[in-house]
Amino acid sequence: MKKLKAILGFSLSIFILFVTASNVNAITAWGRKYGVSCNVCHIAGYKLTYAGQQFLRHGHQLPGAESKEANMSDYFSITMKIRAWDKNTTVQQSGTADAITTKNSFEAHALSVYSGGPLDSGFTYFTEMYLHENERKNPAENYEATESDMGDWARSKLAEAYLQYGYEKDDLYFTARAGRIMPWLIHLHGGGARLEYSRPLPLTSTVGDNPYRPFSRQFGVGAGVGYGELFFEAGVVNGTGKYENTVEIGTDKAKDIYASLDYSIGDNGSMVGLYYYNGQYPLDLSYIQKDLTTLKKAETADKFNQIGIMGQYVAEYGALIAAYFNGSDSYTPLNGTSETTYKSQSYYAELQGYFNDGALSPYLRWEYFDPDTDKSDSSEKSGPVLGIHWKPFEHGRFVLEASNYTTANSSTKKTIERDITLEVQFMF
Repeated sequence: MKKLKAILGFSLSIFILFVTASNVNAITAWGRKYGVSCNVCHIAGYKLTYAGQQFLRHGHQLPGAESKEANMSDYFSITMKIRAWDKNTTVQQSGTADAITTKNSFEAHALSVYSGGPLDSGFTYFTEMYLHENERKNPAENYEATESDMGDWARSKLAEAYLQYGYEKDDLYFTARAGRIMPWLIHLHGGGARLEYSRPLPLTSTVGDNPYRPFSRQFGVGAGVGYGELFFEAGVVNGTGKYENTVEIGTDKAKDIYASLDYSIGDNGSMVGLYYYNGQYPLDLSYIQKDLTTLKKAETADKFNQIGIMGQYVAEYGALIAAYFNGSDSYTPLNGTSETTYKSQSYYAELQGYFNDGALSPYLRWEYFDPDTDKSDSSEKSGPVLGIHWKPFEHGRFVLEASNYTTANSSTKKTIERDITLEVQFMF
């Protein structure tokens, strides 16, 4: 019965898609400000064109465009995400029966505010603030007194916020940011402006047993220079392991660095890029986070780096996107004497289609993540993701996505995660 309902619901969704789909849009405030369609900067609703990439890096303003009198509606957009999701997890182990867990839920996932644009004398700003975000916790598994900001298993979150300065002369452009930032290249490859419901595993998986992931917003400074279609950026951010939305931990003075280089090809947003990150995670913070009464100070840290190659080919009727990451870690465990080292690798490839002027966009992605390439049973995770993106009205979208991940825990055991999610998002 459950599968039948899913099939009927999916079939009805497909029928509605073809009957009612229309033009697309994105951050509505900037469309209002410049009086242009958001199709100038986006393909299929969220994928950035070359003009969109330039708009982003120039401080959310059109290069060379004349500014008009400031209007609050030109600087602010509000967006909401509503989700219905179903999760089936099957654990298979040699000699034992399968254990199957089924979860179903509706949720008002997030209510957030986007704001940004030019200030004066070359300065611009941007911020993304979650007024409400559901953390998917419940009284049976968590304690509200310590794990709920608002008393409803939700939290507020500052996702991104920075002050930016830019200077342009002929084909040369310089920009610098300070605040809570994310590397431009990661943003362009799934960090933001994404068509899908979920981000790929290589962007959201940690290199080792630490909080780092390529899709990561951290407090720090970054500077970039562009010449024509070529763009280089480097930055210094707080060391990995900081609490994201609270006062910074004073005992951790470490800083991480990142750098990226990319080249844009054509007007549709095709590009290739290189990414590098070098950082460290203080191991004693694991103890502090688990038990606030334990303040044991370790003299060691998980030192790591990651290199990534990313590329995307975008055409009028579709896109092919791919990325490969390779990382390495080394650390001396607490209460240990010998150094531990390991390497990780991950990759993904995604095919997108744009139909009905981009209002209907199916996509198929394959993902792979191996946290330790020297071990054959180190929880390698892989699997396909299938979804469809639909824009039935100018200021909103529906995304229906199904994933099937397999994690090899050992030679005799594997975990299969099956998820189905429907996300509804609207913005003004």
